[in-house]
Amino acid sequence: MDHAPFSIRGFNMCESLLRHSSEQLKTFICRMKRLRLNTLILHYDYGWKRYQELLLEECRKAGVEIILMTFGPRTFLSCCDWKPQWFARKEDGSPWTRKLECETYPCAAEPECLEAYEYGARTWLRELPPQIRHVHMRAADGIMFCQCERCRKLPEHERWQPFVDCFAKAAQEVRPDLRFETDIYVMRYNIPENPAAFHRMNNIMYDTFYRAPSYPLDTDEDICTGNCMDYASGHTTPDAATISRYHANRLREWSTAFPGKVYIHENAMMQSYYGTFQHGTSSYLKDLELYRELGLQGVCYEAFEPGFINFEPMFETLAQAMNGEEVQHEMSEIERYLQNHPQPVFCLDPDFPLEKFFKDPFLLEQNRLFREMMLKPGFGLFRRYVDFAFANEERMDPLYIGYGIAKNCLAEKVAEFPDISAEAQDFLSRRKLWDFMEDIPQTKDPREVCKKIIFELMEKGRGIL
Repeated sequence: MDHAPFSIRGFNMCESLLRHSSEQLKTFICRMKRLRLNTLILHYDYGWKRYQELLLEECRKAGVEIILMTFGPRTFLSCCDWKPQWFARKEDGSPWTRKLECETYPCAAEPECLEAYEYGARTWLRELPPQIRHVHMRAADGIMFCQCERCRKLPEHERWQPFVDCFAKAAQEVRPDLRFETDIYVMRYNIPENPAAFHRMNNIMYDTFYRAPSYPLDTDEDICTGNCMDYASGHTTPDAATISRYHANRLREWSTAFPGKVYIHENAMMQSYYGTFQHGTSSYLKDLELYRELGLQGVCYEAFEPGFINFEPMFETLAQAMNGEEVQHEMSEIERYLQNHPQPVFCLDPDFPLEKFFKDPFLLEQNRLFREMMLKPGFGLFRRYVDFAFANEERMDPLYIGYGIAKNCLAEKVAEFPDISAEAQDFLSRRKLWDFMEDIPQTKDPREVCKKIIFELMEKGRGIL
């Protein structure tokens, strides 16, 4: 049965812009036109300034609306002489972060910080190019909320709400012509006590983070996600045993409270799993039925050109469904297997018969190497996966894979990197790759800089027994 198209049908490139060449960006946006997708979320903080003219022109030609997203703390506070005491603090008083980055949360108990935040928002809004008609203010990417004496008495979403209020006020007063929105994300899934700012927004983006792709939302079968509930719900007591049910419950609340405003961000390409396709096409199609039932505006799926080819068949199918076309899709044999063998990430099951399901030599090797690396952390296996990614750049995202694996080596304490350059030390010290890439001078190619560093790390790295 055909349906009306969703009003929002698109992609969120997340923090990936600087991992693209100009040609890759053109290819990505051109494909959106073919798929009849109409919305592209682009991150101001991570690549917009370098690629702005290209992105504006290519989206104009493709008939794609840009939602320009910014990490509010990182961007707005950079518009003034920020002070370290404005940053979110741990319970012992030490700051979570000491500089403006993706993970920076501010402290709402600092009145001067709130004033600076609103000043920065106003400055940013005034400087937007005239082609931008829709903006999004995002919180920090993680969960490092302020735990000072005043803030820790509040639920996490209330610790952030004063900054949402500042942004809404600035947007309406400085650029009343703009559509504006913010995100609902981990530990901020509950509606705040004072939701006035959300009523003034044009849209609200709900991020279904930590859901298991092999299960649709609104189910209790994804028992493999139970240990993620505290991460998602935060300060409050969750009303569900699984992430799928929890998200469905929250979506019903948000769509009822703010009808016609809510749309979904789905972490479809899942950067942290290094290009491993998560077999969720059937689940995502089922979710679209729920979104229609709830009157949601649509979906922007996380996607980027490096590695897109491995996800393309799924996105082709989902685009048809979002466009209102009837989709003939039969659940794959792998999807059936995964629903009977719960696992939050594919493929971490040592007994999964890869050879039975993968005839493509690339996919067989990619999944095999990923599983070995994740089940038996060791520098040799990590380095082998990085080598594989660079040898298959047309099907992988080697820059993110190289960075992520080097950081994982440190987290798992399976490798050390002695005698590396100062630039490589800086690279490894960053909480997120995109913060490092954004700081690379405009005169240098950020892709080549990172590639050189990753090769250095793989050459000089040493496994720890």
